[in-house]
Amino acid sequence: MPEQKLPKVLEHEPLVDALCEIRMDATAPLADILPGILFHKLDPKPTIQRLAAAEIPQPMRAKDPKLHFAPTQRLDWGEYVIAVGDRNVIISCKLPYPKWPNFKSKILEIVGIIADVNVAGSVERFSIKYVNLIEAGSIGEQISKIDVALKIGSLEVINDHIDIKVHHVEDGIVHLLTVVTGANAEIPINRKMSGVIVDIDSIRNIDPVPFANFSAGLEPELETLRQANKVKFFGCLKQQTVEEMGPIYE
Repeated sequence: MPEQKLPKVLEHEPLVDALCEIRMDATAPLADILPGILFHKLDPKPTIQRLAAAEIPQPMRAKDPKLHFAPTQRLDWGEYVIAVGDRNVIISCKLPYPKWPNFKSKILEIVGIIADVNVAGSVERFSIKYVNLIEAGSIGEQISKIDVALKIGSLEVINDHIDIKVHHVEDGIVHLLTVVTGANAEIPINRKMSGVIVDIDSIRNIDPVPFANFSAGLEPELETLRQANKVKFFGCLKQQTVEEMGPIYE
């Protein structure tokens, strides 16, 4: 099978969210430490906001697995948002998407700052997640945008609402692929959108490694993970759907 040709950029970007998460076996609750460190190290200075999970005492958060990775602090930093929990850091983009090279450089900058202060313990997992909303009117039109054939018994899904999630492991990466029709969103330019969500969360679980070592080797690992995520996204789409997005190839 020939290698799939991927666009370098899209003129009509369907992206509504992009984030990178790093999870750790932290030696101390990161949410009590990192926001202040990042505030002093980042330029320009971010604004800090306490989130709802911060109202739950840390000992209670530590006992509840559902709260281990719940962000308690949010830092707004220009085009980016940094969310910090007791055991994780999430770096996400504001819209419009600043493109991968810019996003990657900010991830590396933030990770480098955390590595320098040596408070984050060992990294156990990192991931990249892209959420796309492909606009279309009816449910049937939305399904026609994606490359999916779904049949359950004698029922062939053509005009029915779908909400499916697939866990796929390939080359050591866990891809969580989610497709949901009938989705709605409002983007910052005050435009409402409706269509089908294609959400690709690509996860790399690793043997625990000190944060400084993780930081030192992160750049090529990010590139590999991003490329794998990109392949899975475009693999979900009909070629006509890709062409409607205005692909630009190298």
